[in-house]
Amino acid sequence: MATTNKDDKKKELPAHHKPNGKGFINPWPSFHQHGFLKLLRMFWLFDHRQAKVTNDTKRPNVIPLDKTLLETFSYPPKVESAQTKHGKAVTTWLGHACFLVQLEGVNILFDPVFSDCCSPIQAVGYLGLKRYTPPPCKLDELPRIDIVVISHNHYDHLDTTTVKKLHKDHQPYFYVPLGNKSWFHSIGINEKVNECDWWDEHEHSFHDNKSRIKVICTPCQHFTGRTLTDNFKTLWASWVVETIPENATEKATKVFFGGYVPEGANEDEMPHCPAFKEIGERIGPFDLSMIPIGAYSPRWFMSPIHCSPEDAVRLHEDIRSKRSVGMHWGTWVLTDEDVTEPPRRLEAAMKNRGHDLNTFNVIQIGETLVVDA
Repeated sequence: MATTNKDDKKKELPAHHKPNGKGFINPWPSFHQHGFLKLLRMFWLFDHRQAKVTNDTKRPNVIPLDKTLLETFSYPPKVESAQTKHGKAVTTWLGHACFLVQLEGVNILFDPVFSDCCSPIQAVGYLGLKRYTPPPCKLDELPRIDIVVISHNHYDHLDTTTVKKLHKDHQPYFYVPLGNKSWFHSIGINEKVNECDWWDEHEHSFHDNKSRIKVICTPCQHFTGRTLTDNFKTLWASWVVETIPENATEKATKVFFGGYVPEGANEDEMPHCPAFKEIGERIGPFDLSMIPIGAYSPRWFMSPIHCSPEDAVRLHEDIRSKRSVGMHWGTWVLTDEDVTEPPRRLEAAMKNRGHDLNTFNVIQIGETLVVDA
């Protein structure tokens, strides 16, 4: 009988798993982990950031949800129209990285955070992380939620209060990267939590098998941690959701969510992260993508972990996205750049790369975008 020793098991671990199996890494030369002095310098800048934005009265536009439109793309649609036909990808920006995506009547919520603070202490704006721009609605105003997808466990992407309420009101399926299931168990959510490694796939049928959806966990370059002692203990991920056609003559509608594709610690010297080109080759092209464009300054610190708008355009190219929407800006003041700078830099980057500006831009918070796949 064949046996496998411990050394063989270590060799079998994927490149993004730590050799001891207790945590994860970014396995590409494009990632660089900062030393103590850079961290100390960044904390000083972080502490002084809020004084800068108090004089910035500009906020992204927030518009009320078009609830009738959202109901049209839910199942069963309350308003019958041509828009309810197959081949539509629908997304509504709810602020920061939170999007409601609708495919074939299935409602999928990404990185929902509806609390006023994205921090361990909700009662106050700890470290200045109080919401800068309000959400377009209350959580109660959303349609039925079938699936919730979480990219990683930072507080601006994974919120205890929001997740608990979604579980109580909707009992959705949760999709999370490896290592996060125990957190869900700790807040009383023990069922319908799917923990995924990169390239894992799951299929779901809804509405008496009228709607079939595939969820794919895909790589990205980032990090995780909710305390000072758990950095890199859980995995981070981008995600793909796509329809499963009833027959071979139909085309799947594909949606991508996530990012970061930085050049590295020094954007002029470090290599480009290869993960997203691989995603584009294996799964793309995508009909609709939500790509981060904010929280990128100062670049000497943020480049290994957050896209600049210029990085975002390269990501858009790598995954072969037909239509992309910028996210991760304008809701919390997380970094140094002006709140409304990311869309301006995105437009300039698109022009510089010779792209049609309508293929990658931003929408208003609360706005719904309907894309023909």
